[in-house]
Amino acid sequence: MRLSTSPPAVVAAALALTAAGIIGSSSIFGILDNTGDELGDYLGLDEVPQIAVSAVRLLQPAYEPLKALSPSCTEALYPEFNDVNDWNDCSLLPRRVFWRPGAPPLLIRQTMTKANMWESSTGSAVWGCGIVLSRYMEALGAPFWEGKQVLELGSGTGFGAISAAKLGAASVLATDRDAKVLMLAAENARTNGVSGVVSTASLSWGKPEPGSGGPLATPYDVLIGSDLTYDREAWPVLFETIYASRRPCLLSAAERRPNELAKLQAEMTKAGLSYRVVDSPMSSGVRASAPGLSESNYGADKVKLFWVQVAADGAAAGAQPTAFVFPPGGEPR
Repeated sequence: MRLSTSPPAVVAAALALTAAGIIGSSSIFGILDNTGDELGDYLGLDEVPQIAVSAVRLLQPAYEPLKALSPSCTEALYPEFNDVNDWNDCSLLPRRVFWRPGAPPLLIRQTMTKANMWESSTGSAVWGCGIVLSRYMEALGAPFWEGKQVLELGSGTGFGAISAAKLGAASVLATDRDAKVLMLAAENARTNGVSGVVSTASLSWGKPEPGSGGPLATPYDVLIGSDLTYDREAWPVLFETIYASRRPCLLSAAERRPNELAKLQAEMTKAGLSYRVVDSPMSSGVRASAPGLSESNYGADKVKLFWVQVAADGAAAGAQPTAFVFPPGGEPR
């Protein structure tokens, strides 16, 4: 039996192979980080011949774009590490694709690689909270963002800032303390056609000195940020930054340690901040598993969104938060 070589048949076969590759790559975890061990896990072998490891690495140029399109990367299905500390391949891809409802996808370049992942800034890759933040921003809809002045804290790749710009924000300032990731954010803004809306600026967290100016001196409508709470030692200066801004802040935060989000809420209250908790918009019905990982949906199970602003008693002490109507969802605290 001869296979048809007509153009429609070839296209159909190519699409089928691509779809199979996307589906197959979705369940792979850590192959870019620890190729030999992960290959052994998949094959059920204690030790994999080096020639097999080399052969798999030769497939990396084909694997990367398929993985970038897979649900594990676009839907934040997996955490950053599995149970034996292998690194999620999604954060090591040179480029990521993020779908938008009824609009072209966002294309985000990352600069974290296997060679530099332990020295590179965490802002050089997109993490799960960033995907949840962007999806929630899309769910709020363009009418919420249109005309707003937005500042992103810890912008990294600029994913959140670009999302705000695409949804109609009048201007967006992507801030970070790392000059290299600010260059990356600017590059990604150009790639996605919003460089006229998104600008960048250096910002170190903490209470600014009186009259020092800087990004927080500008009256933004709303602040946004994702994956800013993984380091508990940085919580106080993050809270000082939000407090000093006098503006509402939309945070996307993950439960990486037991009771971490409960502790985060307690510390925000101590810092004079009130908040509203919103569940992740990611689909809780999609489950996935991979070697070293139990079945889960990281973006749905482990990430929460927080609308944060200066508490009323803080305002009485002179904080003067802006009048802001929080979007529906969650209970104020």
